[in-house]
Amino acid sequence: MAQTTSELWKSLWEMRNTRQEYAYEINGIWYGDQEVVEHGGDSAIYEEFGIGNAYIASLSIGLYADDIPKGAEIKRYVRLVNGDQVSEWLPKGVFYANRRPEDDGYWKIEAFDAMRKASIVWVPDQSLVFPMSMPDAVTEFARIMGVSIDSRTVLNPAYTIDYPANDWTIRDELGFIAAAHGGNFVMSNVGELLLVPLISIPEGTHYLVTEHGGAITFGGVRILV
Repeated sequence: MAQTTSELWKSLWEMRNTRQEYAYEINGIWYGDQEVVEHGGDSAIYEEFGIGNAYIASLSIGLYADDIPKGAEIKRYVRLVNGDQVSEWLPKGVFYANRRPEDDGYWKIEAFDAMRKASIVWVPDQSLVFPMSMPDAVTEFARIMGVSIDSRTVLNPAYTIDYPANDWTIRDELGFIAAAHGGNFVMSNVGELLLVPLISIPEGTHYLVTEHGGAITFGGVRILV
């Protein structure tokens, strides 16, 4: 479902000097400002402006910890802070640790969201029948990726795909299905597979704004983050 924010969050979002504070839950352990030294990420709806993308979001973190297991699940959270006013924490993505070199208790983690699991050649099970409806195909892809499908994802059951050829990956197929629906696939803030039509952006998507809440546009079009 779309993220629901409190009135305090909405108020802080439009105030001067409001800052974003991030925290991470890694395999059930919470890491905040005292442990996290550096962090950054790359997430969007498309690699190049347009439709037919299945975007892989990335995350980098430098933090002090006792142990970061290979493939550790990393949940990112954000809240707004302005003076003594502090909002609730909101989920902002689920990632999985890839490289994680460690030096004297300091870990530098490279992580990606579950869309990376779609970067494998799709060899359909022999029980599947083609042409296959796009909703059924996405259900199968989500099963293979080990994720749920966001309830906001709407697919036309009349649209179909053929048996994959030329070593198409699941991600290629998701891009094809996204293009047929005029949008792109991403992983949602809670780690679910989400189709984002460019003509109908879900509530949970944020527009890029100035520090005072004003819209930033490019060629008159609001920019999504």
